[in-house]
This record gives sequence, structure tokens and C-alpha cells, in this order.
Amino acid sequence: MIAIQNLNMFDKTQSLLMVFDALMTERSVTRAAARLHLSQPALSHALARLREALGDELFVRVARGVVPTPRALELAPLAKEALSRLELLFAPPQRFAPATARAQLTMASTEFFEHLVLPRLLPRLHRDAPGLTLRSRSAQGRLPKDEMERGECDLAIAGFFGELPEGFYQQTLFEDDFVCVVRKDHPQVGRTLSLKTYLALDHLLISMQGDLTGVVDVALAKRRCRRRVVAGIGNFLTPGWIVAESELILTAPRRLARLYQRHLQLQLLELPLDVPSIQVVQVWHERTHAAPLHRWFRRQLQQTVREGG
Repeated sequence: MIAIQNLNMFDKTQSLLMVFDALMTERSVTRAAARLHLSQPALSHALARLREALGDELFVRVARGVVPTPRALELAPLAKEALSRLELLFAPPQRFAPATARAQLTMASTEFFEHLVLPRLLPRLHRDAPGLTLRSRSAQGRLPKDEMERGECDLAIAGFFGELPEGFYQQTLFEDDFVCVVRKDHPQVGRTLSLKTYLALDHLLISMQGDLTGVVDVALAKRRCRRRVVAGIGNFLTPGWIVAESELILTAPRRLARLYQRHLQLQLLELPLDVPSIQVVQVWHERTHAAPLHRWFRRQLQQTVREGG
């Protein structure tokens, strides 16, 4: 039982329930007052308020204390259950234990990040938090702001979110630069790539937002140059297969390009142009900023990325 040391900590109804339960247990105003660290006049005043609120005497004086009325006996189990729930409500939070946690988290990301991280992250979660279920879905080229505010999405990971709205946090997971990707036997490309050759080729663009310009085009515009983009693809994995079977060139993050190269006959070439690096970040809403489960999960992601190089 939580002792009442300061009635201001609870609202009137909660305080009266505690008085009722103490009288039901002790069957004595004196002992009930001592149990709750109240004076006898204060407890008697609370009992008077209970009687008025419930329209019943509730407790009747006898030679050795008080006895409950039939109405009080009827209400006793309800009051006991209500107090048990209140004790849980006001109890300090339990220490988070991954091994016994039971929860589901939703992450919005890209298939590139899934391919890069989930093969190592999922076994880690199964080992350390077997009761945790992860739902991973596409970020669809944008920050899922509304879903995150409503609690439908817990974490978003990508490199294209830009400036965040108010109430959101972010942490950089890794930085990456850009390289060029062509098929191994490309007839116009040797072991190095000049800007002239780069501009002469037809380009494939990864375009999650559906446009046909990117950081490369911004950098080229500063040099009064343009490239020819013949197609924009709205995902990260398909472009590697297209380039492997065509004479197109793709400019892609280095980690993604290396992923292509593990499965396809491709060569990677340094980009003959200075462009800003890409920062892949994990983003969360302030509603989960201090939540132990979410903080733990964000650390697991960060450590998994770091350990994977």
C-alpha cells in the first residue's frame, strides 16, 4: 500500500479510495489513520466525504472500532482493484530488460539499408531480445512525419530527409561518398573516368522522390555542365541490375555500389566531380526520445552499423 504523505500527490478520488481501503482492512479509525500517516480528524473528514459521495454510512462505530455496511462490502473488491491499478500507475518505471521485453517496433527505411544492416541486426535482436518483433517498411522517399507523430512508426532511416521538423531528433549512422558504376565490359569506359567521358554517357538516376535531378546535377550546374539522365528509378536495388545489362552509368553511394559488385559483373570508378557526401541518419520523434526500449533499439542499430564497418 502506498502511504499518503502528501495528499497533493493524488486527486481527491484516489485519496478517498485509499481511506476506504484502510478502514476496510483495519476496522478502526485510529489504526487506519496511522496506516495512512494521517491525523484522526483528517481521516474522519475524509470518511465524511466518502459517505456524502456514496450516499451510505459505509462504516458504523462499534465497541472496538468500526464495521462495514453491506454497501461498503459490495464496494470493497472494486476499490481494491482500482487501488492496485493506481499503484502500478504511480510506481516508478521498471528497469528495461531486453531479454524479457515483449514489444513490436516499426522502422521506415530503404531496401538498401535493410540489405546492409538487417542480416546482422536481426540475429542480434533474436539473441538479446527474443520477444521483440521488428516491422521494416519503405520510407517511400520521405520522412513519415505524421505516422511517427501518431505512434504508427517508431524510427526512420535514410539519407534524404533534409531539415527535420520541430519535435524530431536525428543521429548519423554513417557517411558515404559517391562512385560511378558501369558494367565490366563497357565499351566506352576504361580503368579511369574523365569528366568528358562521364558527361558523354547516358545516366541512370536513383530517384526516391520521383524527380530527375540529384546532388550530381547541382554540382554540374555550378560548372555549367549537364548530363543526360535517361531514367529515374524509385528504389536502390534495381539500378544495379539495369546497369549490368546496359551501357548506362549510375552514380551511387559507395556502399551500395559495393553491394551491387558482390552479385553482378560491374566495375566501380571514382566520380570525376566533387559532390557532398551523403549522411544516413536515424530519426525519431520526441515521444520516444526517453523511452528505454527505443533508446536501446537505437543503440543496437548504431552498434550494428559500426561493427559492420
